[in-house]
Amino acid sequence: MVWFPDGKSTFANHRKCNPMIGSFLPSWLDRTLSAWLAFWLSLVVVYNHAGALAWAGLVVILGAAGVVALVPRLVSDRGYIRPAIPFLVTLTVLFAWMMASAGWGEYGPDTAWRLATQALIGVGVPVLLVSRSERLKRNLSHVLMATALAGVAVILADAASGYGLSLALDPVGAGEDLNYRQGEAEMHLGRGQVAWALLSPLLLALMAKRLPKGAAWVAGVALVGLLVAGCVLNRLYTPVIILLGALPLFALGWAAPKLALRLSGATAVLSIALAPLVGLVARTASEGFMARLPMSWDHRLRMWDYTLQRVAERPLLGHGLDASRAMQDGFTTRIGVDIPYISLHPHNVGLQAWLELGAIGALLMAAALGLGIALAGRLANGSRARLAALSGLFMGMSVGGAVTVGAWQYWWWGLIVMAALLVVFIPAKGTDEVLELDAAA
Repeated sequence: MVWFPDGKSTFANHRKCNPMIGSFLPSWLDRTLSAWLAFWLSLVVVYNHAGALAWAGLVVILGAAGVVALVPRLVSDRGYIRPAIPFLVTLTVLFAWMMASAGWGEYGPDTAWRLATQALIGVGVPVLLVSRSERLKRNLSHVLMATALAGVAVILADAASGYGLSLALDPVGAGEDLNYRQGEAEMHLGRGQVAWALLSPLLLALMAKRLPKGAAWVAGVALVGLLVAGCVLNRLYTPVIILLGALPLFALGWAAPKLALRLSGATAVLSIALAPLVGLVARTASEGFMARLPMSWDHRLRMWDYTLQRVAERPLLGHGLDASRAMQDGFTTRIGVDIPYISLHPHNVGLQAWLELGAIGALLMAAALGLGIALAGRLANGSRARLAALSGLFMGMSVGGAVTVGAWQYWWWGLIVMAALLVVFIPAKGTDEVLELDAAA
């Protein structure tokens, strides 16, 4: 598996493989695509504050626009997407297996169909982003940096006010419980903080390359500091854990970009392929040890142990797509409340893949993830800053996927795809100049 671009990829600096497609489109349509991209990216702060679920739709919205640009490109050069074929084939086989597994599960294949549709339309996103002018990339980079700082500050203020801003925008209705609505706001802000944590390597790289050195340091420290402070006030530490995984790999990416990308990519693949080890480790925890943990982590350890027990029942084929939603075996917490071992999903992407799709599906997922990371690495085109951003992102993805999200959450994969592809907004020495020359040729 190739973990690092060879310099002669789809995005290399020669006309045949150059993805600039402006010359293939009428100028009015090209300008319309740029305006469409600018409008939707300017709303990132809204997406995250509202719970980050809109990232799934953003991939579809921008992907549909990118498909408009992709069609004439394919007419001109049918080999344009050849480097992506191994990834697309593996992903297709994974979706087919997910749909097949629904046959022996309690739910239908709807989840697989929706993810497949998101992926199919999302093929247009890299075309749309890569083909924009350097001027637009620069302007949108500043928009993303400004909205990120504003976004983490607003979440901090909202949490500090007892979710006053969230409740002001969506007031408590007659008969609604205030505590329930505050809990709902806490959850929405928490997902937004997870999203900002995953986006942090990209944003820090943009700051390093687009701002003066002093301003970049101030902006970067402010971004991380405001995000962490907001997590403390929101009583949610998962985004901090994601940062603890992502930022060291981001830093390593500046010093040793090849090593960082290989390390983060291997971690992502192994987090799926070797996920049952998480259950084995959880099984070793004693009752005394778990009694000293926060209840959420006590629950996680019991959940992972239970999930591994269910994996052992059908290790090859799994229990079927979305089967974890139907598993209602439970236990009594230390405060005397009966709850199911699995709350909607196992809160570990790899374990959920093993539980529902078996070894076949889990290994397909690991392979698709590895090929996708290798493909994303081509976008770096040798740029240290881009490789650092990707390395931090993929390590953050591995950490977040191991402790918090479900395997089939549309917003999670939409966010990761967008964060990976937006690295093309980070200036790469020599890349943008050649793209601009080819576009004008």
